[in-house]
Amino acid sequence: MISGSIWRAVWYIAWPTAINTIIQTAYMNINPMFLGHLGKNAEIALAATSIGRTVLMVQFSVLFGISVGAGALVSRFLGAEVYDDADEAARQSMWLSIVVGIVTMLPLIFYAEPLVKLMGAEGSVVPTAARYVAIISYSSIPAFLSMIIVSVLRSAGDVMRPLYAGVITTGLVAILDYVFIFGVGPIPRMEVVGSAISTNIARFLGMLLMIWFLKSSVLRGSLDHFRPHFGWFKRIMRVGIPAAVQNLLFTTSGAGFMMVIGRVPNPSAAQAALGVGMALESLAFMPGSAYAMAAAPLVGQNLGAGQPDRAERSAWAAAWQSAALMGLIAVWFLVIPERLAGIFFGGDSVVSSAAVVPLVVTYLRLNAISEPFLAIGMTIRGALQGAGDVIVPTFITFLTLWVVRLPLAWLLAVVLGYGATGAWIAMSVSTILSGLLAVAWFKTGNWRGVEV
Repeated sequence: MISGSIWRAVWYIAWPTAINTIIQTAYMNINPMFLGHLGKNAEIALAATSIGRTVLMVQFSVLFGISVGAGALVSRFLGAEVYDDADEAARQSMWLSIVVGIVTMLPLIFYAEPLVKLMGAEGSVVPTAARYVAIISYSSIPAFLSMIIVSVLRSAGDVMRPLYAGVITTGLVAILDYVFIFGVGPIPRMEVVGSAISTNIARFLGMLLMIWFLKSSVLRGSLDHFRPHFGWFKRIMRVGIPAAVQNLLFTTSGAGFMMVIGRVPNPSAAQAALGVGMALESLAFMPGSAYAMAAAPLVGQNLGAGQPDRAERSAWAAAWQSAALMGLIAVWFLVIPERLAGIFFGGDSVVSSAAVVPLVVTYLRLNAISEPFLAIGMTIRGALQGAGDVIVPTFITFLTLWVVRLPLAWLLAVVLGYGATGAWIAMSVSTILSGLLAVAWFKTGNWRGVEV
């Protein structure tokens, strides 16, 4: 990562990560694809899990900060060949993930119903969404540990083990989803509850697998002991807190966006369309996020090795590759959106799909325009995170989401009466602006001198 061809280095890290994120996208889409075939219950199930995932994203925003701090430190130490500190950064990040997992899990278990109501759930969607959130929260610690281990392994340039884990856990959740959602043999039909149970089982087994992989990696010394060190906590969170705030702004704006959607005509159809639309859009932005993940260790290791120019070239190489890939996928959103939306409905779901599919089609077409800007913005933000530069990107996130997206969505969708289509327009406009501002900040070069 710190010598030789930059484009080859980007590709070396990005392609297994891209495949893994596609697999993770499949992992995310398996639940809604199965739930979309529940007949007359499909619309409620999709709306409930869409709202539930929004609540859970708020929880994961805190963990995201820890993973960014861990990645920035581990990559910088490995680039400078300070291996003991790299091990310690990984170890203390795992400790922090356990603490955060416990602290964030309890409110989700005990206050699931008021939380989903806050996100815009109404009527029969409320109890279903609340059960989904409460059950899936029990696997917070396994999910958090797995995410941190993936982050530190990727910072070390180890991208194959997370890929193997992704293949195994996705295959497992597909089997378990079918069994628990529809009921097989002595297992009763549990629908949304079954999808939460299958996710919990897959998360726990995925955690065991990632710990096993860590034991045979360059960071295996991180498992030599497991004593907490509060000085390291502070160091990780110096980068992690702004990154967590940035992600929290993103996820809470998603919650706010869901609340706006709850005020349009036929809100359950709009909420279901948002869930399906985001699941389909993840086919584009999840591979794009692989390049953001690749940019972070490339920038971090090259800064640690005293090569800021190579770090910058690495970031741009990742950004252009990301834009090309996401732009190609976006073409399909313009050409065959009806067929893509139809994947999520079948059997007795014709009535529900008649209301939801047109909204999904509009979502895909409007957001296809912004995909290249999303790709570049995501990748540049990943590069900035690898450098430990997270303050200004956090402000950009606040500006584009809270100052632009939400007020504009409310204006177009509710005040002017354009409904869900108005909200989709606001989403696309704010995405384009975010990408342009991220590029403008990166070009200032201030990230080169950031200390972690």
